[in-house]
Amino acid sequence: MDVRIDTSQIVIETDRLILRSFIESDLSDFYNYASVPGVGEMAGWPHHESIETSERILKSFIDGKEVFAIYHKADKKVIGSLGLHPSWANEDERYKSLKVKEIGYVLAKDYWGHGL
Repeated sequence: MDVRIDTSQIVIETDRLILRSFIESDLSDFYNYASVPGVGEMAGWPHHESIETSERILKSFIDGKEVFAIYHKADKKVIGSLGLHPSWANEDERYKSLKVKEIGYVLAKDYWGHGL
């Protein structure tokens, strides 16, 4: 069974990062990493070819309340996203009674391999 997790009031902070809800002013940062060829493709979606695409998707993140922005403290910008998504297990009769989510994430290419 899919369970709804509202991330809009959750903030998780580490030494280097803050996971928080996306806000409208994140659009430029979001487009900057989501438009780079290879970034979205690693997560199974095409890179953004226009800022309008990023704006539409950002709005869905804000309204859906199931995706965190990954904010890099030192660089003072959003460098990725982490989403809570329905799991394949929700479709399997053996696991129907469980409350299961899957985590998917995307990082800006400049931050790959940094052990964040």
